[in-house]
Amino acid sequence: MGMLAIPLTLVADAQMDSRDQVELIDGESIVGRVVEFRRDVVLVDRRTVPVERIVRWDRFATARKEGAGRGHGADEVLLVGGDRLRCRVQTIDLECVVARWDLLASPTVFRVPLEHVRAVMFSPRKVARIGRRPNVDRVGLSADELLLRGGDRLVGELKSVGADMVELTTAVGPRRVARKSVATLLVNSDLQVMVQRPKPHVRIAFSDGSRLTATRPISDENRLIGLEFLGIETVGAAVSGKARVDVPLPVIRSVQFFGERILRLATRTPERVVHTPFLGTVRPPVIDGSIGGGPLEVGGRWSASGLGMTSRTQMTWLLDGRHRWFCSRVAIDDTAGASGDVVFRVLVDGRRVWSSGPVRGGRAPRKLGPVDLSGARKLTLVVDFGRRADVGDHAAWLDPRLVVE
Repeated sequence: MGMLAIPLTLVADAQMDSRDQVELIDGESIVGRVVEFRRDVVLVDRRTVPVERIVRWDRFATARKEGAGRGHGADEVLLVGGDRLRCRVQTIDLECVVARWDLLASPTVFRVPLEHVRAVMFSPRKVARIGRRPNVDRVGLSADELLLRGGDRLVGELKSVGADMVELTTAVGPRRVARKSVATLLVNSDLQVMVQRPKPHVRIAFSDGSRLTATRPISDENRLIGLEFLGIETVGAAVSGKARVDVPLPVIRSVQFFGERILRLATRTPERVVHTPFLGTVRPPVIDGSIGGGPLEVGGRWSASGLGMTSRTQMTWLLDGRHRWFCSRVAIDDTAGASGDVVFRVLVDGRRVWSSGPVRGGRAPRKLGPVDLSGARKLTLVVDFGRRADVGDHAAWLDPRLVVE
């Protein structure tokens, strides 16, 4: 595991170019300056906030700060479970991906076990500029696959990726191709394993687009906050698989907290799901992603937990009486652009208790709740048609959760 440390001495300087927003489990938002970040509490201005009550902490920085660390030639390693590392891939073999991450104050080399990797995209920003970014969500192929920049593909067993060449064993024998001609490596899905996440953990978004999962912050006597990455090891550490590295605070965009005080609906199987399309085929909701494809993002802000739906969709969950409140935020996600027009509704035991009114694309998320669930047996979330049928209706329930209080 790699150990990430954030020097608290950087906080004061970084905050001059940013503002922080902390969202609590009951839906309250605190806007101010995060002046200290301990293991159990966060200090926002003069207010002490227990970590167990935080859903997410977002940093809204200046354009100069937000762009720190971006590299146009960087590769992208996509991990099983939704994490991704924007880096410079050095080598790949049968065991792991070795890559350098330049975002850190001191560039660090990481080792990612290949079983945790879904795909590796080589210089994806160059590919995106010419409209050829591939779909990496494939099914049914029990082999590795190389997607070439010219549109061809090779299927077989990956042997190695070096600085200049990629080697693959195919049904007709070994093949060697120039690395610069390879757009994407898709890893055999039969061999993929998701890293087990402890119940308390965090998911962090960085300014270069990297998104990584880590254990909860670990403070030490030097006023540093450590985060132990899950599924990634550091090369050359004094202790095998572990190292402490400095991360400038301005490169962190958000920290999302996962703990025991809430139950996230995205992790719970609903009793009933119904989609009634205006025209065309049925489109089931997407867990932790957009109905338009990809992660859930609104205003450029990523939510690791949520539900993507189109209109008209209903999802119903049975309640067990342990949770008192329901909270969320709702919006049209970024895949719709300025399109989309929906109405969000919440039903408790079949009775409407909240309605958003018209929600359109390109707008900031709208707060929902807390909705009282005392004595309730069923919770239903509804996305309904707006003014333009279902055109662009990429509705997002962000961090929908049941709260124990």
